[in-house]
Amino acid sequence: MSERKKSQKGFVAVTLITVLALALVIVAYATLLSTFTGQEVVVGTVAGAVWYSTNNTAAGPWTATLEVDNTSVSWYSMVNFTSDYTGQVKITWQLERKNGDWANATGTVETTVELMGADQEVYASGTGILSGNQDWKDYATTNGQYRIKAYIETTS
Repeated sequence: MSERKKSQKGFVAVTLITVLALALVIVAYATLLSTFTGQEVVVGTVAGAVWYSTNNTAAGPWTATLEVDNTSVSWYSMVNFTSDYTGQVKITWQLERKNGDWANATGTVETTVELMGADQEVYASGTGILSGNQDWKDYATTNGQYRIKAYIETTS
C-alpha cells in the first residue's frame, strides 16, 4: 500500500472520529438544553392558622398572638383548619426562636390525625386532641420571642 493511500485512510479515520466526537458533544449539549422543569403543582391543600392560649381548654381563649409574663407561664398551641381537606396527615409542630431570623429551637411534637373538613381544631399532642397538648414553656426556657410552625404532610 502506498504512503499516500495510508495517509488518506488515516486522514479519513481521524476526520470520522472527530465528526463523531463533535456529534456526541452536540447531542449531549442538546439533551441538556431540552430539560424543562415545571412549577409546583399543589393538589389537596389545607388552610388554617396556628392559635395560642395560656388556658389549655377548648373554650380558650385562643388567639393568633400571645404574650406571657415569664418563662414559668404555660402556653399551648393548636391549628384551626378552615379548608374542606379530608384525609390523614402528619403534623410536625416545631418551636422556633427569633434570634435575628427565626430558627428552630429545641422542641417538636408529631401528631397524626384524620382531617375531616373545615372548622377542625387539632392540638399539639400525639393524637391531636386537647388532652396531652404540649406546654411550650417546657422548651421556651429563656426570655425571647417564640412561635410555633406546623408542618403538615399527607401520610399516604
